[in-house]
Amino acid sequence: MKKAVVLTVFLFAILFVSLVSAQNETVEEKAYSCLQNKVEDKCDNLQIEEQSFSLLASAYNSGIKSECIDALKEKSSNNECWPSSGCKIKDTSLALLALNYAKTDTDKIEKWLLSKNKTSPLEWYLEIDSSTATSCTLTYDTSSKSISISEDKKISGSPGSCFELAYDSYWLKIEPTCLRKNITVSCNKDFISTLLFKKTGSNVWHVSSNVESSSSGGKTQHTVNAFCFSTGSDCNYEDNLWAVLALKQSGNDVSAYTSYLIAMAEDNDKYFPSSILYYLTSSDEYLNKILTLQKTEGYWDLGEKGKFYDTALALLALTESQAEGNAKSWLGENQGNDGCWNSGNIRDTAFLLWAAYPKAAAAEITPNMCQDYNYYCLSQGECDQVNGSVLNNFDCSGLEVCCDKPAKEKTCTEEGGIICPTGDVCSLSTTTTTDTENCCLGTCNPETLECELAGYNCRASCLDTEETTTDSCNSGDVCCKAKPVGKSYWWLYVLIILIILVVLGIIFRNKLRILLFKLRGGFKTSGVTKTFPKFPPPPTGQPSFRRMIPQMFPPARPVQPARKPFSKPVSKTDKELEETLKKLREMSK
Repeated sequence: MKKAVVLTVFLFAILFVSLVSAQNETVEEKAYSCLQNKVEDKCDNLQIEEQSFSLLASAYNSGIKSECIDALKEKSSNNECWPSSGCKIKDTSLALLALNYAKTDTDKIEKWLLSKNKTSPLEWYLEIDSSTATSCTLTYDTSSKSISISEDKKISGSPGSCFELAYDSYWLKIEPTCLRKNITVSCNKDFISTLLFKKTGSNVWHVSSNVESSSSGGKTQHTVNAFCFSTGSDCNYEDNLWAVLALKQSGNDVSAYTSYLIAMAEDNDKYFPSSILYYLTSSDEYLNKILTLQKTEGYWDLGEKGKFYDTALALLALTESQAEGNAKSWLGENQGNDGCWNSGNIRDTAFLLWAAYPKAAAAEITPNMCQDYNYYCLSQGECDQVNGSVLNNFDCSGLEVCCDKPAKEKTCTEEGGIICPTGDVCSLSTTTTTDTENCCLGTCNPETLECELAGYNCRASCLDTEETTTDSCNSGDVCCKAKPVGKSYWWLYVLIILIILVVLGIIFRNKLRILLFKLRGGFKTSGVTKTFPKFPPPPTGQPSFRRMIPQMFPPARPVQPARKPFSKPVSKTDKELEETLKKLREMSK
């Protein structure tokens, strides 16, 4: 009996420890565990998008990596494009991204994608500028054309068949037939020249990053190489986002394809282009848009793919920022009980793990991690900005590349922030820049204290139930917030105690039954009062009679109970119970 009690308590102790351990798992650990349960030994049953994101998230796991590589290749056409039933740009791009991340040979995939280029449907312009009036020569197709630029910057002359005066004669529009031609510009005064482009019908011009300058008599050269990817007559924007990202990540020059993504972004907000464009260019314009689109709860939702998918897209671009921290807090609060997100959605869970909690892909040999060798894990765009070289022999997590130079230090303005006046507080996060330690990435709000903005209280001193925070108050006051209440497991303790009591009650049920009789007064030896039923009163004027009906009992006859051979002896507890029942019968007479 004692062994049974000890065993029961031991089992419930193990249950308690396992439940507490499950509570202490991190968001990342729970999500990876959930994804493994959904993918392991099942990768061949997933769709291409699910397989690709699962491989991106689980390439560190050699078992899942091998399984998903084989399953993904099974859906290809000759291991160069996906699906085998009809190759598509986006599916092939996702496969390239996943297989390259898993460190497999992707040459055939890259060649197939690059072969599907066509001239992008954009308008291109040439701008020539000088501080004074100047005469210039345009050379292309071995012929030269002369133009003049006046003091007011307007162009006159005959630029030839490849150009047309445009934008009130301030720029030269390049004809579509001359887009791939090499154009040389030479002027008799110091000048600069650059290319501009825009979507047909739009009033938004974009300036090429290739701005060239020359002294008097010198030359600048420009060639328009602008393409997009397509397997048909038109280019699909979402297809091109993933194609450019995948080719960039696999080491290809994609500068000829980014102009299409930039110009067409205004009509494709639902695909959240700012995220991938910021990764590709590191332009503050796209960073500011990402931060602006973040919801107050911490997630992103552009409507097309859902908030979990869009949040993963945003986190591809953001690293070590307050916006990223807010997003991860939201992910922790909205994680399913099984550890996955969006009701166990494999695509979204894998995408979020790769974007928010990336792990370095497994390799046959131990990878050389970039930061272990004092190099820098940056986005490709950040490395390009500082003219750094990508070190392909060193690894970084996620989409970052190993760069031999650190990221460019920026001013608050370059970060897209503002410096708040004294007394104002920032509505969002602050960051350290070259010119300030408090660069506000939101708006400056007067009157509302930072402490109150965070939902806390400014006091001369905090209450016993509060603790101080670093949020600002008026001079002399401190910011106070309620002390965190630890997770309570009282309900688990109560449950365990109740179950133990039930078990003990079953084991000692006979003794409990005797105790119950004692509590009810079953063993009183004196003062026993018998009660009799009451009869209705007799009719008025007649004497009352009460007949006493003697109780009739059959003569007692001793009965010798039959005893079975080898029967179990009557225990002391059973004897006590029998004596108790006997006394009760006598008292009821």
